[in-house]
Amino acid sequence: MESDRRLVAQAQRILASMTLDQKLGQLIIVEYLGHDYQESGLQEMIRDQYVGGFMYQESNHNFDAPDDSIAAVAAFSQQAMQDARIPLLIATDQEGGLVNRLYKFHGPLPSAEEMAATGQPSYAYQQGSQAAEWMKQLGINSDLAPVVDVHTVDPPVLETRMFGSDPQTVATYAGAYLQGLQQHQVAGCLKHFPGLGAITSDPHSSLPVVNRDMATLNRIDLAPYRLMIPKDQPAMIMATDVLMPAIDPQLPAELSPKAIDGVLRQQLGYDGVVITDGLYMRGISEHWSLSEAAVMAIEAGDDLIEGPYTPSQVTDVVNALKAAIQQGQLTEARIDQSVERILLLKLRYGIIHEE
Repeated sequence: MESDRRLVAQAQRILASMTLDQKLGQLIIVEYLGHDYQESGLQEMIRDQYVGGFMYQESNHNFDAPDDSIAAVAAFSQQAMQDARIPLLIATDQEGGLVNRLYKFHGPLPSAEEMAATGQPSYAYQQGSQAAEWMKQLGINSDLAPVVDVHTVDPPVLETRMFGSDPQTVATYAGAYLQGLQQHQVAGCLKHFPGLGAITSDPHSSLPVVNRDMATLNRIDLAPYRLMIPKDQPAMIMATDVLMPAIDPQLPAELSPKAIDGVLRQQLGYDGVVITDGLYMRGISEHWSLSEAAVMAIEAGDDLIEGPYTPSQVTDVVNALKAAIQQGQLTEARIDQSVERILLLKLRYGIIHEE
């Protein structure tokens, strides 16, 4: 497509003008604690460390008073954008149901399970569209949703967050929700690759293991991705910290080249932005520091590192990436590949304006 070629050329022009520090900053999406733009360190991370974006989380008290009105959050987003050299991904993880970041502004919203129970994919599309419009009012341009895990056991962490127990239902309803987001210029994200539908522990507290053979993973867990990547063109896919020995007996998926480069990029043909889950989760932090995990994630084929929430943590990650380049563990060409994907996403969703 001609328009896409133009966007790729523009992404490459921006990339060519960037310093290494600016490139490494683009690979990081931060959280921040509290609701003070300067005191939280968010302004410094955006203005001086060139981070690629940030995430609103009510659990981090980002929407506490006085920042508990639509106007206040919109003003916060606008201030952050003004300080950014390259426009930011401003994200949250709005799913509906249990994970409802818009609750403070719009009250309870249906869960994935409830959307699918209507038997109407158009209802899921409407929910995605409505969420996109509401997020845009807050200055949010990216949504780390929908969940495409296939409900095969009852993971306590996911409860009503899954659309169903067969891959086709999941792909149909998650696809409708995703289209609702993306057709309204909010970048969506399929998660949690390669699948949390059969876990029995919470990744926030330990590393879950899914002991399924490859044929079962292909038939169940990976099937929504196989169905949705070509059809729905998700802007992002979130890889998570689950151990699937059939794919990689050593490393959790988000840090595994076999899972990201092998399964997601090569077998499933995905060339969009891959974001990590929060690298502070215990399944990762028990084994690796944030900066070690960040280097491993880029090595594995991920593009966006999610997790740092202070300027000093961003410094640690950037220094670790620089050291990895100096030692030949990573190349600047590999960094460029991820930055180009991130810039292209920002161009496709109007976050960076097309020239």
